[in-house]
Amino acid sequence: MKRKVSPNRMMLLRLRRRLELALRGHKLLKNKQEKLMQNFISLVRETTGLRSKVESSFMEIAMHYLEGRAATGRQPLEDALELSTTVGKLDYDIRYEMNVQIPVLSFTIPGRDPAYKLSTTSPELDRAFGKLFDYFPRLLELVEKENVLFYLSEELEKTRRRVNALEYVLIPDLEEVIRSIESKLSEDERATQTRLMKIKDMVQQREKRS
Repeated sequence: MKRKVSPNRMMLLRLRRRLELALRGHKLLKNKQEKLMQNFISLVRETTGLRSKVESSFMEIAMHYLEGRAATGRQPLEDALELSTTVGKLDYDIRYEMNVQIPVLSFTIPGRDPAYKLSTTSPELDRAFGKLFDYFPRLLELVEKENVLFYLSEELEKTRRRVNALEYVLIPDLEEVIRSIESKLSEDERATQTRLMKIKDMVQQREKRS
């Protein structure tokens, strides 16, 4: 929509300054968008590889557990599951990258020596518990990276909307209004020049008659 403004030189200067700021902001946002996209694509590849490893690791844990459960009596299995319960500590922090809030997670687990009788359980069950403790940090890392992807995608979308608003709405609108004011001022200037020339001719004619 065309702006309704007073076609004067002061307004023209104000609009030119605003256009200059809009162009500068568009360039900065465009650079930010490109950098965010590079980081996003790189992190997608990294996260995809990590997810594949985590899925394979937990599939391996599941296989050890199933084999261990099949070779362990019901009561020893229930005792082992109950005694293997461990409470860890999750620390949560925030860091900022390109104005994007990124969560940082760290998890610590206390001593994990088996609290159940090894003689009553299958070695496969012991392997399942051991690998679960070993692979859990990978799972936490995957959660952290997927969270970062979520925040990056949100920031990318916001940046894309701002870039488009500047590129397709504000900047063309300002340029159109500036052209309109320049055209109007040029027209007024030509009209003024024409009037001055007529006045000059009239003055010269009077001087000749006098």
